Amino acid sequence: MDFVQEFRKSIDPELLFKGRAGDPRLGELVATVWPLTGATPKVCIMGSPDDIGVQLNRGRPGAAGGPSAIRRELYRMTLAMNKAFKVDPGVFCDAGDIIPTSDISINHRHAQNLCELALNASRAVIALGGGNDFSAPHAKALREVSASQTEATGTIGIITIDPHLDVRERENNLPHSGTPYRDLIEGCIIDPRNLVEFGTRKNRNAAAHFNWCRERGVVIRDYAELRHAERTGVRIVDAFALDLERLIARCDAVMVSLDLDACAGLTGVSAPAALGFSPEDLCEMAAIAGRHKKVRLFELVECAPHLDPSGMSTKVAAEIIYAFLEQQLAVP
Repeated sequence: MDFVQEFRKSIDPELLFKGRAGDPRLGELVATVWPLTGATPKVCIMGSPDDIGVQLNRGRPGAAGGPSAIRRELYRMTLAMNKAFKVDPGVFCDAGDIIPTSDISINHRHAQNLCELALNASRAVIALGGGNDFSAPHAKALREVSASQTEATGTIGIITIDPHLDVRERENNLPHSGTPYRDLIEGCIIDPRNLVEFGTRKNRNAAAHFNWCRERGVVIRDYAELRHAERTGVRIVDAFALDLERLIARCDAVMVSLDLDACAGLTGVSAPAALGFSPEDLCEMAAIAGRHKKVRLFELVECAPHLDPSGMSTKVAAEIIYAFLEQQLAVP
């Protein structure tokens, strides 16, 4: 694919926090020249600052501000103080954001293009949303890149941590934040048996959508059942790790998608939830994902900063991203 600058913009340099002597921050260590030459980054960050799909799904707008706000918090952080490794130039980069338009289909195409470029240039990609509808173009990019690898079949697996199944039907033939996994299954991008819906809530999904998934073999991990199992000694993060290992065993590449709606008590999200996973649960899941080279795509969507004046939702999102990033940077 030819590199096309017109749909992409570099991140605002103001987001690149600088520390003091002897106290470097991630904002000083991340490479922002794109595309990189002479280096293969372990991790590349990209963003899709668009929430048209959320609005089409009758959700609360605000996720368009997620990528910049998460970076603002993330790039203030330091490398783990107890780690011996260091980040060499070019090992960790930021490819910037797509330039959003008023056409959701164009935005999705641009997100797929940028994600493909980032995947081809690095070992793993962190994709910042934006609405959950971007899961579809991100997964398509992973499938395309995986299929092009030597001796690969292009088989991808996805674990989505989300109270919603997101298999709604399109309306007016337009995708939205509730359609990504139906689109991916009907488009034959993913075998439904390689899709794990982790943390699904019974009162957040229609029976028709639940049955649609079950008929196709989608793996559904009900939130209440996960909590019940935890009380009998099976930790939620261990259940996540087992599902991830099963996908890694039979897929060329795996995507982990985290909708911040899955976190309990946050207001800066598209659909706030009283019940859900804790920030600690989600950070531990992200860290588990980060330890595997086959997890080539980690996505966090639907962080809506302006809906949370306290800033706590964005801080939680940044902690989750850091948990994945730290593990990826430590993997040889």
